[in-house]
Amino acid sequence: MKGFKTFASLLFIVATSCSYEEGEFYIADVSKEHTFTDSASFHPDCCVSTSVAGTLDAPALIIVEGYLIGGFIDSLHLPKGKVNIENSHGDFYGYRKIAIKYFPCEAKKGNLIIKTSIY
Repeated sequence: MKGFKTFASLLFIVATSCSYEEGEFYIADVSKEHTFTDSASFHPDCCVSTSVAGTLDAPALIIVEGYLIGGFIDSLHLPKGKVNIENSHGDFYGYRKIAIKYFPCEAKKGNLIIKTSIY
């Protein structure tokens, strides 16, 4: 029974090792490419949730990936007009940081707020 208690304790520690962390990034000039680094320290079997709000005069794109060594996590196609993308989920395995890359495509005017949650 003692071995089972030790195993159960270890299982609980592993299951709860993902800490909840948030990031917030602002884009005032949507006509230029931007890259942000979200420097979170968490267990590698966590997920990333990305939300975007703002306005754009033309479509744009956001890619979320593992920092430096790539590893696609999520892509968000941003529409022309009011942007309100809530909780786009991407699985996240093996990296300690993420890179949020914004590509304006045709967008020239507007503003965006990108929020990330790692859990």
